[in-house]
Amino acid sequence: MSSVNLAEAALAVQHDIHTALGLDLTLQTVLGDPIRAYDHRPTDPAYPYLTYGSIRSEDSSGDAAPQSTHQITLHLWSRYEGRSEVLDLLRRVSDTICDALPQAVVPLYLDVLRAPDGRTFHGLLRLSVTTTEPSQEETTP
Repeated sequence: MSSVNLAEAALAVQHDIHTALGLDLTLQTVLGDPIRAYDHRPTDPAYPYLTYGSIRSEDSSGDAAPQSTHQITLHLWSRYEGRSEVLDLLRRVSDTICDALPQAVVPLYLDVLRAPDGRTFHGLLRLSVTTTEPSQEETTP
């Protein structure tokens, strides 16, 4: 089994996701340009916005191919009256990531709930992203 640098692979996945979301013109009309996507919730955010949640990474290499699998959770926050904006954004974010990333992306689940303040809707999207590292034979001249 081949060893993978999980931190490096996870950082690359997060970078690829952020880049893909930032280049989507439809998302820019709703989440701004540059898009409102944060590691931490801002003090006084403009709605809607996205935050990056947990990322879990594991080495899923086989005998011949180093690979890693990452489960990442994205959070969408909206103050639109109803769930429709969050559901539409979750769909758009999922489609954008699945279409743009060179890695294998599988949406695992989504959830929409009302936040404790009673007026904000909170959407969660969990994705599984599998990356394959080039083998030593492929990188050796």
